[in-house]
Amino acid sequence: MATSPSSRIRHRHRRLRLVEQGQLSPPLQPDEYTGFVTKDDDGEEEQTRNWAELPLDALLAVLVRLDLADVLLGAGHLCRPWRRAAREEPVLWRRIDIGRSSKLGMDYRFQPAVRAAVRRRVRWCEAFCADGSNGDLDFFFVFLPDVTPHLKSLRLTLTECNTVTKQGLNKAISKLGMLEELELSLTCDTALSRSDGLAATCAVAAGACPLLKHLWLNKYRFQWQSNVGDGEAIEVAKMHGLRSLQLFGNSLGNAGLAAILDGCVSLESLDIRHCFYVEMNDEMRGKCARLKTLKLPEYSMDGYELSFGCPEMDPGSPDRILYYFSPI
Repeated sequence: MATSPSSRIRHRHRRLRLVEQGQLSPPLQPDEYTGFVTKDDDGEEEQTRNWAELPLDALLAVLVRLDLADVLLGAGHLCRPWRRAAREEPVLWRRIDIGRSSKLGMDYRFQPAVRAAVRRRVRWCEAFCADGSNGDLDFFFVFLPDVTPHLKSLRLTLTECNTVTKQGLNKAISKLGMLEELELSLTCDTALSRSDGLAATCAVAAGACPLLKHLWLNKYRFQWQSNVGDGEAIEVAKMHGLRSLQLFGNSLGNAGLAAILDGCVSLESLDIRHCFYVEMNDEMRGKCARLKTLKLPEYSMDGYELSFGCPEMDPGSPDRILYYFSPI
């Protein structure tokens, strides 16, 4: 059972009185390698480690296993060497996640000290994950590309709270030529949810990010329209190095899917759940045969981590809505 601070203080004072009265031996001197050696009330030696003397490689092995929020608000305050490591070691800041579900994201929103610490150290980041609920994405779109041109992963979840413009997003991506992963996911209906709403952004990524291997382009829901929207798919097809692709709720049709399969020759994994304009005929199944992983429009949403809305289907084809309620 944990003891209160007051009980620990009383215990320490009692030990000091016993030492003064000669009833208890004083603590032994600190050992150079193992830390402090003392004796308990029964006269048996106790050995405690001096954590401030922990070698840097061992210290980093501990800190990299912690959430950055725990490093900033907990371990980083333990002692001076730990505080220095939390502030100055780039390896701890290779990945920064200030998304809604992350612990650091919660602290980032409500603690100015954490927000300032993240901003100062984002220059060491190689993987950045955020969502619009932080209300701070504009700052990163202006600042992040200029100080972290080596960024390899950018994963953004845009919500109803975000103020990101399409122009700002495109300008930021155009400066990130080392990107290998890109996610643009919408968790609400916005202007970007419309057909081809992110086509220009895909075009920028295709031209500026030749190393791109993994792409997530997710809408909040499938929205039926009078015309198929292949604009985004045509730009994705220019990303010839893609190995995995997730398009949720997209308005692409068979022509757009065929362009992707023909253009992305290294593609191994394809997820087109809720892309209900795609008709998986014999031609499409033949083109998809080389894929290792394939999730079709009517497949179950198991494993999909984002929120999504019920698809808005063609009023003249009510049977198509059954896909949503009939997971495979």
